[in-house]
Amino acid sequence: MKTHIGLSMVALATAALIAACGSDNDPVSGTDTPVAGDPIPAKKIEYCEPGPGDQPETGIRGGIPAADRGPVKNNVTFKGFWCGAHKVAQHKLFDRGAFGDLQIKGRCAYASRRDGAKDALGQPITDQKQYVGTVVFDMKTPTKMAITPDDDQVGHASFDPAGPNPYGKVLRTPAMIRAYSALELQGNIMIGAYKDNGPTVAGKVTNPLDVYDVSDCLHPVPLSTTYNTPQGNHDGWLTPDGKTYYGIPFSGDPIIGRGNVDNGNKNQVVPEAVNRIDMHVTDLSDPRKPKALLNWNRLDLPQEVQDNLDWKILNTTHFHDVSTNNDGTRVYMALYGGTNSLGGGNKSAIEARTQRCGNGLLIMDSSDIVKRVANPKLKYISFVSWCDDKQMIDPDFGNGETASAHATEWVRHVNGKEYIVSTEESGGGLGGTPSGICAHQSYARMIDISDEKNPQVVGTYKSDANKPENCEKNLAEDTWAGMTHYIGFDDRSNMRVAVYASAYGGIRFVDWKDPARPIEVAYYIKERNTSDQMDFTRPDPRYDTENCLYYTGWNQGGLVSVELTNPEYNPCMSRGASVKGKVVSAKGNLDVAVEASRNGNGAPAVASMTLKGQGHDAQLTSVTRLGSAIDADGDITAARNSVQIDGSGTFDGKPATFRVLVQDNSNNTGIFSFTCTSGCDFSTSGYMDGSGGNKLVVSQKN
Repeated sequence: MKTHIGLSMVALATAALIAACGSDNDPVSGTDTPVAGDPIPAKKIEYCEPGPGDQPETGIRGGIPAADRGPVKNNVTFKGFWCGAHKVAQHKLFDRGAFGDLQIKGRCAYASRRDGAKDALGQPITDQKQYVGTVVFDMKTPTKMAITPDDDQVGHASFDPAGPNPYGKVLRTPAMIRAYSALELQGNIMIGAYKDNGPTVAGKVTNPLDVYDVSDCLHPVPLSTTYNTPQGNHDGWLTPDGKTYYGIPFSGDPIIGRGNVDNGNKNQVVPEAVNRIDMHVTDLSDPRKPKALLNWNRLDLPQEVQDNLDWKILNTTHFHDVSTNNDGTRVYMALYGGTNSLGGGNKSAIEARTQRCGNGLLIMDSSDIVKRVANPKLKYISFVSWCDDKQMIDPDFGNGETASAHATEWVRHVNGKEYIVSTEESGGGLGGTPSGICAHQSYARMIDISDEKNPQVVGTYKSDANKPENCEKNLAEDTWAGMTHYIGFDDRSNMRVAVYASAYGGIRFVDWKDPARPIEVAYYIKERNTSDQMDFTRPDPRYDTENCLYYTGWNQGGLVSVELTNPEYNPCMSRGASVKGKVVSAKGNLDVAVEASRNGNGAPAVASMTLKGQGHDAQLTSVTRLGSAIDADGDITAARNSVQIDGSGTFDGKPATFRVLVQDNSNNTGIFSFTCTSGCDFSTSGYMDGSGGNKLVVSQKN
């Protein structure tokens, strides 16, 4: 815990929210304007209660009524909903649409495109467009979302014209051009695998996997761009040590033959099934020379697991997701069963071949992979079917068959225990229509794996719009909703908050401090992308721990960053600054004093500032935002050691508003920046005089 000096001025935070939208006229320098505001935090009850600056849902929680959805309401297009969170910036990615996946590292973000023959505006698009691929962003100033210039001309497609990419740095090597849920980053290694199956070359289907060194995150260096995995990559996982890649195909013939007759409830395995690949494993110990480690098939499971008539685990065609624990010794896979899976499922199948209960979580021991033993095996530990009686703790979910297990993500909870957080998918849930949502009744689970041979669902989460009791109301009012689909966390190794990318339901922030009683603390639903097109969010949200921002992808709208407005969930709002002394600037010296902090969660920010020099006198007496340096400028970079204070006061005796930025370079050295935002026209910045007797400290309460 850090102690701050007493402050001279106290001001309750108010301020209107300014959403940053921008355009793509300058593809390299960025698109967006800053957000100012430090509203009193939204309250946390069973769900988010709006605070100042919020634009909450007007109907049932988690739903978008037809009256608001539009396309036009009172000649105004739907502007979105938010509570406890607001947009910081957006980049539309040249309206290319079909957002793939995203990753962040330090001041960099990477955004891919998945597939599709049409862009976000309905126009034809091909891989020949040089903005198709994985875009490299420089988030030095988070509100500007600047694409890194293509100054080194690395990562181009073989068919690109000579010279720098006019759209900036876009990685367009064979896999990065269409990387999807297998865009993964650990340490200094980033990998991308082509979505599903790649292009056919010389009569053979390719499955490209690219490996990059991102030690200089602004300038990724390709280490390998010629390796092909043995089958496709719909989803993937890179172990925390960066040495092993697990790939999940979403293709291949079923293990159980089509058209077989009921033979006494015993599964009939087709002869070709032995060649099926449910998961492939790649060794990246030498990232320049990837090599195959293992092709795994469900027929490697113990016979009693294959023959379990309560599960019929062989009947389900595909797996969908994979994750590991931190040391890589356990693998967690989502078996994509149920009778309402995307693409149709098998609602009409006879009982002997139904995949109703082949739906849930498979846990295996992957120690052989970690140890790199010869002929490694994945050893069965347990399978959790959503149909198991003891797992059906939420009556609304029933036996779980109305949706398919989509994600099974390992976390270590703040209570020290290990859990799997799961999400679901169905065609109806993805479409978001009332009938689709009524048909989809299985959502998020928290699964305690302390006893990994006997995992147990201990908590569930869904929005009100997803409850069966509200189906009739949704149909009557034509209310759209989402599903708990993709997922991110505040900290996978010390998890409290899960962040669900919920398709048309937007981004939902859920506090799982009590694993049996989740609380929705915030949400953000983006505005329409065009007057006739709603937008939806697809990939796993990623958390920038340095600046407490969540980066989210939107299928049509591109990359959007979101900031929570409650300091209990946004630790950057508890940053403070204490500055006193002489700042040396090219424009002349300044005498500066700053004190800023927040005294406890839920308390308003307090701050004061005096600036004298260069012919001016400024006094900051109230604060409208205290937090990360989202508008970092000049030599200041948005990072853990920087803070931003927006507020109002006087400039040369007249009312004005200001932005103050402070960066702590340790030992009472650093940078101070001052900018008038209204009521005056002045800006200056400089370094703290290092001659001694000065103070410059940025701190953050735990």
